[in-house]
Amino acid sequence: MTTFRCALVALCALFLPKGSALADGVLVYGATGQLGARVAALLVEKGEDVTVLVRDSSDRSRLAGLDAEYVVGDMMDEDSINAAFEGRSFRVVINTARAPTALKDFYKLSSTYIANAAKQNGVQQIIHHGAVGAGSNMALHPDVPWSQMPDLEPRMMDHGVAEEVFFSSGIPTTIIRNSRVWPDDTPPSGNATMTEDRTVLMPITRADLARFTIECLDNPDCFGKVYHAKDDKLTWPPTSFGEGK
Repeated sequence: MTTFRCALVALCALFLPKGSALADGVLVYGATGQLGARVAALLVEKGEDVTVLVRDSSDRSRLAGLDAEYVVGDMMDEDSINAAFEGRSFRVVINTARAPTALKDFYKLSSTYIANAAKQNGVQQIIHHGAVGAGSNMALHPDVPWSQMPDLEPRMMDHGVAEEVFFSSGIPTTIIRNSRVWPDDTPPSGNATMTEDRTVLMPITRADLARFTIECLDNPDCFGKVYHAKDDKLTWPPTSFGEGK
């Protein structure tokens, strides 16, 4: 994003009414999840015009009281993805969604629908929360028994396809990968960072993942990057390996 554009967005946030076409909004997928809800809340706190796509059956308790627009739909339904853009203007799309257990090709299909709709509607940035081990990244972590964990290897391959889809869209894309994520109420240690070293596999908190998302919003330094989130002060939490959004 150019300096002029960044300044324009900032002025819009200050002086234009919420929902103004010039301000452009942010569309969040997976906002009812533990990470997505944190991201949505930080966006609202920042003054962004936020829209979230939620299933009709989704538990929205994490979004209670949040000043956001709801669009009911399913990420595996292309018409739902397209409908979220109707009559709305988004400059950034953020995807924090996690695949339902053992749902085949979730990331491949949903990313394809999102990327196509984003491209058709002039979206200027995609921020996607992925997983350490996505696609070919598994080979850089030989100590992880990928094939011995039920459905994990094909899910990681599916993650890799999604990342390729977003980068191939031509829209400036930022990937933030996580591995083991500490419980949702874990406060930041103050030591979390992102690295482009794809051999890194370390714990992280959702609070810091959400913070990284906001830091990369409209930030050209994050365009085209794949980050691994890490926190040197955290030990492994009592959870199994895998993406933990």
